[in-house]
Order: sequence, then C-alpha cells, then structure tokens
Amino acid sequence: MTRLETLKKLESVLERFLAGVVEIETEQIEAFRGIDTLDDIAKDSFKGRFINNQLGNWFARYGRVVDGGRLKEDEVSTIANILSEIKSGLDSSDPETKKLSDEIERWREKGVVPKRKLVLKMKGEGAEQNIAEKFVALLKQESEHLEFEQKGSAHLISILDDILKSAEAKEDRMFMHLAGSVIYYLKINGYKVGPFVRRLKEIEKNKFGVKDVV
Repeated sequence: MTRLETLKKLESVLERFLAGVVEIETEQIEAFRGIDTLDDIAKDSFKGRFINNQLGNWFARYGRVVDGGRLKEDEVSTIANILSEIKSGLDSSDPETKKLSDEIERWREKGVVPKRKLVLKMKGEGAEQNIAEKFVALLKQESEHLEFEQKGSAHLISILDDILKSAEAKEDRMFMHLAGSVIYYLKINGYKVGPFVRRLKEIEKNKFGVKDVV
C-alpha cells in the first residue's frame, strides 16, 4: 500500500469515526430533550390539563430513542418513573386515554420499569440550561483544560496523549469529545493521526460498546 493510499484510508477511518461520535451525541441530546418534554407533560397532567395529544405525540417522536437501546440505565428509569406518575392520573374509562395507558404498559414490558419514587418539582425560571448553553459550557471546560495542560509548553501531540489517558481512566465524556476535536485539528494541519484514531476508537468501544467501523 502506498503512502497516499494509507493517508486516504486513515482519512476515511477518521471521517467515519467522527460521524459515529456525532450520531451518538445527537441521540444523547434527543434523549435529554425527550425526558424534559415528558417531564413538562407530567406537570401539565398534575395541573389537570388535557394531555392526550401531547403524550401521543411524545410516544410517536421518542419511541425510537428508547428502542435504540443506547439510553443509560438512569435515563430509562427516569422515563419509566415519569410515565408511571402520568399513568396514575389517566382516566382509563375513556377509550382514547386507555390506549395511552396501555402504551405505557407496553413500554413497561419492554423494560422501561420504574426503580424509585420520583418527586417532580417545578423548574425555576432559567434554571435549566438549554443545549446551546451546555455546549458552550463544555467548550469552556475544554479550553480551561487545554490551557492548564499547555503551561508546561508541551506539544499538542503530548497533550493529546494525556487527554486520551484521561478519556480511558475517567467517566467524564469531555475527554472523549476533546480528544476527537484535537485529533481532527491535527489531521487538517497535516499530522499523522492514525494511531490516535485507533486509540480513541478502542476507548469508545470499551466504554460504550461501539463496534469497529473499519
């Protein structure tokens, strides 16, 4: 295999890897949004509002997120707890409402089972960060980490090596995201990143069970 062919293969691997990371992050964002929406539906139900249309639309939109099997255990439990609270307020004598109650039972049979009592509280105004604010906060955290790492005048490749070690040893997903960003930056600046791509893919596989795309 020529050097050009090797570079093209590495580029293809990196592009597919980054696409996989984006897909996982997108699913995670969708899961957070779904939980927040369901929480709001539950609050409307507690206030005595008619929620059939909202709940029906929620099932239609977010059913695939649960079926995808990538939700964390605590996220599944949170959804199950909220659905259980909603079900307790449904009027099963109404045919349309009974269908929604039956759908909640169907989800329970699929493993969406409450594990603890959930106490819902009203959100204070501005208490919940939107996803854009969370992303900006993540970038700020990454910037501060890089600034700290750079104090020793280390080369970016050495810093990347430390970031990958942290990604492997720690639960904070920031290190996974930061490593991917640094790898891509090095790539577009002409550095050979194949070994780092493989390390990050292996870490991702061990932590999240993501299959190799090569």
